[in-house]
Amino acid sequence: MRIVLGLFLPLFVFAQSYGLKTLVENANKENGLITAKEIRIKAKQEEVDAAKSAYWPTVDVGANHSYVSPNNLVNPGQTSTAFATVNLELYDGGRKSAILSAKRYEHEAAQFEKRAFEKSITLEIVRYYYGLQKLKATLEALNERSIELKEQIKRIRKFKSAGLSTQEEVDKLQAEYDSNNYTMANTKLELLTSERNLELLSGLPVIQLKKNYFKEPDNVRFEIFENIKMLQANANAVGENSKAIHAGYRPQVNISDIYNKSHFDDTVSMGDFSGDGLLLDHQNKLMISVNMRLFDNDRMSKESEAVKYQKMALLSEIDYAKNEQKMNYNLSQKSLETIRTRLKSAKSALRAAKSTYDVLKKKFEVGLIDNIAFLDALTQKTLAQSRYKETLYDYEIGKSIYYYYAGKDPKEFIR
Repeated sequence: MRIVLGLFLPLFVFAQSYGLKTLVENANKENGLITAKEIRIKAKQEEVDAAKSAYWPTVDVGANHSYVSPNNLVNPGQTSTAFATVNLELYDGGRKSAILSAKRYEHEAAQFEKRAFEKSITLEIVRYYYGLQKLKATLEALNERSIELKEQIKRIRKFKSAGLSTQEEVDKLQAEYDSNNYTMANTKLELLTSERNLELLSGLPVIQLKKNYFKEPDNVRFEIFENIKMLQANANAVGENSKAIHAGYRPQVNISDIYNKSHFDDTVSMGDFSGDGLLLDHQNKLMISVNMRLFDNDRMSKESEAVKYQKMALLSEIDYAKNEQKMNYNLSQKSLETIRTRLKSAKSALRAAKSTYDVLKKKFEVGLIDNIAFLDALTQKTLAQSRYKETLYDYEIGKSIYYYYAGKDPKEFIR
């Protein structure tokens, strides 16, 4: 039983095939770069929680022990003190509020960044997925050409043995066969490289792939990129940071309560009069303080202004990014139209190449044409097959790019 399982287990593993949507969904869960973005979101959430905690009062406890020499009536030789402090910031000019808002915007920006990155990874997976399909189609066409050349070499060698052909014709076909094998070897290396890259992105083996296509675009509503939304959130965060800096010019109001408990040793007495009566062993101190910056040579004002310029720079980037997205969206539409025309042309070229090849093959086999005409027809058929398949897959890639620049997640349109 174990032997049977050992024989069939590899077949089961290699028989597993994955579709494009499965590859994308697994990448969203397993891709290390996407995971890093998720961790960054959690870090930003912790920063938001920390900013919220700034509204709560702070409680500190501590203790100290001192030794002085010489001591006197009001300075005992040893003093041990424990204390507790409660502090609350009543008003800070809006600094905490601005910082909290900034952290929330940064958290939002991190979320947009992750979504944008997931879409870019999806686009990469799509390119590798259909790139693999194109390479496999090319390899299939080259393999067919190799089989055909091999058969013709056998046939011409028989003719040569019978004195009906020359060594030159055999050598010419053999050279084409060897050249074709070299091209196949290069294509296999490209195929292996693409497979490894797709495995790295998706986290799944890609030896077998299911066939998937994208839905035909129809009434797709344009939306702004997550990257642009991320820039907008970052600009908002920078604006809040500017407010937080400027809040330093407003009054700062604090209230605090300090309680301490002390123990004294090595005190000094003067007759019946002891220093213990002068020393307080416990004390509670309630204090409210107000302070306001009157002059700093515009330091904080200039810092705030510098941050405002950063926001202006981001807003300028946003305007450019919006125009760039709209431009690429329009170009992706035109690209789809062009690929549709190319697909029609490639289909016609393949039909013509097959017809020409079928005719010339028969003529070559009966000696009506030389091997140059035959090889040219075989080459044209091989190229036409590859170009037609490549154009089919280019069209799928084009659709994914169109959805991407429309602000959509291409994954949602996989069929």
